[in-house]
Amino acid sequence: MVCELHDKMSLLWSFIKNHLHHKVLVFMSSCKQVKYFYEILCKLRPGTSLLALYGTMHQTKRMAVYESFSRKQRSVLFATDIAARGLDFPAVNWVVQLDCPENANEYIHRAGRTARFQKSGESLLVLLPSELAILEQLKNKKIPISEIKVNPNKLTSIQRTLEATLAKDHILKESAQRAFVSYIKSVFLMKDKSVFDVSALDTDSFASSLGLAIPPRVRFLQKWKKAKEAKKKEKDTIAQTVVENLNEKLNKSSDSEISDDEPDINLNHQYKSSVKDSYNFHNDENSEDENDDLFTVKRKDHTIPETEDFEDEVELSTDILNKKKKKPLTKAAVAKKMIKKQIKPNQKTVFDETGEAVLDKAKTKVSQMAREYENSSDKGGIDIEQAKQMLREEDVYDKQLFREKVKAKHREEKRKAKEEAKRAEMEDASSSDEASVDLSWLPDPDKVYGKQESGDSEDNFDSNSASESEVDDSSNIHRPPKRKLLTNKSNSKKRMKIDEDLDEPIDTGLSLMEDEELVLKMLDK
Repeated sequence: MVCELHDKMSLLWSFIKNHLHHKVLVFMSSCKQVKYFYEILCKLRPGTSLLALYGTMHQTKRMAVYESFSRKQRSVLFATDIAARGLDFPAVNWVVQLDCPENANEYIHRAGRTARFQKSGESLLVLLPSELAILEQLKNKKIPISEIKVNPNKLTSIQRTLEATLAKDHILKESAQRAFVSYIKSVFLMKDKSVFDVSALDTDSFASSLGLAIPPRVRFLQKWKKAKEAKKKEKDTIAQTVVENLNEKLNKSSDSEISDDEPDINLNHQYKSSVKDSYNFHNDENSEDENDDLFTVKRKDHTIPETEDFEDEVELSTDILNKKKKKPLTKAAVAKKMIKKQIKPNQKTVFDETGEAVLDKAKTKVSQMAREYENSSDKGGIDIEQAKQMLREEDVYDKQLFREKVKAKHREEKRKAKEEAKRAEMEDASSSDEASVDLSWLPDPDKVYGKQESGDSEDNFDSNSASESEVDDSSNIHRPPKRKLLTNKSNSKKRMKIDEDLDEPIDTGLSLMEDEELVLKMLDK
């Protein structure tokens, strides 16, 4: 079946709707195509179960899909060429090759998934008008194939539905964009360019058939087209320069005579064969059979004195024809160039005020002998004696560097100890200042509360009450309330009574001997 690229989606939908009770296997060229077609058709619900099988799936999921499709009586499986070989699906009614196979052998393997061991089946190959060259390969393999036409009454377009679905779901939209790019890339990477021609694809209409309002950018295709145009321009300029050189040469030889008896020269034929032959005017064997030339040059036997200029022009034209593109500069080439010139990358040099380089003794060799040993690259291998001597000299500098580091560490410790001592002195001074605060402005507590003695609590209470009266008369200093003092007094009296009761013996009304006998009886019990 011959179909345009933008009609493939509608053709697949119509085919599934008209074969709901069949077991169908649909082959596509890329994994992302299979994934998108499966997801979008699951959203549209055609009325039969849908499955997908492609290379980027996990092995356990592949096995589950294979077993599910084998069990079912009616289903549609979208698959890449991963299912074209080595899988035995029982009772497959239709194999639909929605995308053109790579060659005739691939077609045979795909179609072999149906009509397995005394079973019947049908196979449908969908081709674009630019892919009809594969029919010759099928005829050479003696594969019987006949063309069928699409019934336009049964062909339903789902482009509007796809656009509405993708407008709601941005994840499906991204999947459609990936499917679009992957299909174009698969066509671009095919080896047989007589069958697969990227320039013949109508990408804009194909994107709209998938439901995309704007076709995605295909960067590699844009680069390829630019490179193709540049190559074409370069060829045109080379041909133009060669023709101009020929015209200049013919103008220089204007003193030669033109006659109609001698054979003519075809410049276009000479340009295609070689540039040097185009200037060989004495060789007339190649121009005997050609009469339809642009213009003919007839000349008699004569010599051209200016041979050096002539040879220079020929060499110039051959250089233009044999002009090659410069190789891109890679990282490996840059590294080789730096090694050859003995350039050390990522090396930082610090200079002092006098302009001399300051060496980092921890990373570079300090002694003169060590530098000479590093720079000497003439001798092969390692001179052990010289290396020993070099290490001895470097050891002196290493010990000196270590001593300097130890001294610097001690200086830092001393500095920290001094800072801590100063901080402690400051803290002591602040505490002493707090201790030496002048409290002479405060009133005398004996005058405010009265003198308290260790005698009777009643006297204390009377003195407190007296002092309170004095405070009321003389000053406004805060004092505790009278109620709290009374409660404290009563509590203290209770505690004293309890203590007195505990100290006194209990009177039972019996004699001492009787009390002891009573205690012994109670202990025996």
